[in-house]
Amino acid sequence: MNIFARFGLVKTVTAITTAILMVSLAAISIALSLNISDRIAEQAVQSQNASLRTLSTIAGRDLDNVNLTWKSGNVDRIVMEEIPAEFATHEMIDTVGRMTGQTATIFAWDEETKDFWRRTTNIVKPDGKRAVGTQLGQNGAVYPVIMQGKTFRGEAVILGVPYYTIYQPVFNSAGKPVGIFYAGVRSEEINAQATEVYWTIGIAALCILAFAVVVMSWLSNKVLKPIPALSKTAGALSQGQYEIDIPYRDHQNEIGELAESLEVFRVGALEKVELESEAQKNRQETENERRMNEDAKAEQSQKLQQAVDAIGDGLSRLSNGDLSISLDTPFSDDMEKLRHDFNNAVRNLNATMTDLKNETTEIRSGSEEMRAATDDLSRRTESQAASLEETSAALEELTATVKDSANRAEEATEMAQETQSSAENSRKVVASAVEAMSRIEAASGEITSIINVIDEIAFQTNLLALNAGVEAARAGEAGRGFAVVAQEVRELAQRSAEAAKDIKNLITKSGVEVEGGVKLVNETGEVLTGISEQVTKINEHIRTIATATREQNIGLNDINSAVNEMDQVTQQNAAMAEEANAVMQGLEKNSKRLASLIAKFLINKTSVAEGQSGLEDKAA
Repeated sequence: MNIFARFGLVKTVTAITTAILMVSLAAISIALSLNISDRIAEQAVQSQNASLRTLSTIAGRDLDNVNLTWKSGNVDRIVMEEIPAEFATHEMIDTVGRMTGQTATIFAWDEETKDFWRRTTNIVKPDGKRAVGTQLGQNGAVYPVIMQGKTFRGEAVILGVPYYTIYQPVFNSAGKPVGIFYAGVRSEEINAQATEVYWTIGIAALCILAFAVVVMSWLSNKVLKPIPALSKTAGALSQGQYEIDIPYRDHQNEIGELAESLEVFRVGALEKVELESEAQKNRQETENERRMNEDAKAEQSQKLQQAVDAIGDGLSRLSNGDLSISLDTPFSDDMEKLRHDFNNAVRNLNATMTDLKNETTEIRSGSEEMRAATDDLSRRTESQAASLEETSAALEELTATVKDSANRAEEATEMAQETQSSAENSRKVVASAVEAMSRIEAASGEITSIINVIDEIAFQTNLLALNAGVEAARAGEAGRGFAVVAQEVRELAQRSAEAAKDIKNLITKSGVEVEGGVKLVNETGEVLTGISEQVTKINEHIRTIATATREQNIGLNDINSAVNEMDQVTQQNAAMAEEANAVMQGLEKNSKRLASLIAKFLINKTSVAEGQSGLEDKAA
């Protein structure tokens, strides 16, 4: 607000009022412009809806299979199997243009180009021809909206002319867009109306602002003109011109109140001048009275100084430890109570120091006895701690030994278990070998039986061959060939009998060896069974030893933990004993120091030091 203090009040008020009017008019203009823009946009939408309603209604009348759905009086959905590829005449679309005064177009979908093409329209190109046979274009803002099955509203430039447009998709029975109904309003017509309204509002606002500035300047000059005059009058009063006349006191507003206030100030200033003269006289009388009071104060100060000197001397002797001091010289009436209070304080302090001296002697004697006891306790605790530490070390070594034994026992148990397992496995293997030998022996018996059968067959064959040879000999020349065959068969039978005999001898020897092997394997199984039983017993003994060693290890660990705890407690007790000893020694030093401090005081005119030495001799 300091910037306004640089200018005159009339100019400042006029400028501020003008600025407020400008801001107000600007706000009103903006609000009206926005409202008008909304109204114009709403009017454009209404025009689009009216054109679309007209186009849809006429198309439903002139085209086949057009199904219209309405919502709130406007077209909501258009269903049509297909848009005609060509229109014989454009009378239908021209009728829409004549009725609405705006542009309209019907697009049809082309499957080959995947775009919408204008089939009929009342939009005329610059060359005077209709814009029929031109495509909508896939790169514009309309195409993706239509392909989503939605209605497009917005500004669009068609053949270089801006329009406020609406594109309503046309669907077939399957719900696919097959065409578009377009209706548009030229933007320049809407914008021309808006521009005309904006200029009208701007010119009116400027006229109102100019008129308001002129009126405010005149009113400010009339209303605020007395203020500069009152300002000059106030300046004259500040320079001591109290005889001037205050103007505008007859006004019934704030200016009149300000003039009355200046009049009160002027009258007050005159009264102040008179009061100053009277104050000069009063100051002279006050000076005389002050001098009389100073003389009385000097006499009082002399008496006070005497009392202060006496008390100061007493406090000095008291600070040196003399508690036998007493102020016997009387003071003035108002200081006499101070002398009695000082003497009573000294007597009370003397009695307190006497009691404190006796208590100090007793404390010193008790602290000496406690120091001796704590010294003895500290020595015994240290000795006990050393013993416990040695015991703990021995227990730790014993625990380590037992723990090592337990580990060895555990390892021996595991090895015995492994040995027992190996013996069990060996016994199973031997049993399997015995069973295999038995099976081999049985198989040898079966082979022997088979060989006997073969031997019998060879014998029978030899006999038959012999009979065949006899019969061939009887046949004479005719049976010579058969005799040769019989001779070969007999020789074969003999060789088979000899081979069977050799095999039988070998199997007999093998049976003898197998029988011996079976006996040896049985003996091995019995030996392994004995070993397994001995290993089982050894394993049980080792397990018992390991269990006992483990329990001993646990017990020794508990004992070791307890000893360690006792060692820690003993160490703590030793530390506490040393701390107590240190405290007692400090207490003894403090009691001696307290006794020496008390000895500095003189109690009942007898040195405390003499009494203290007597007490020490008595204690000794």
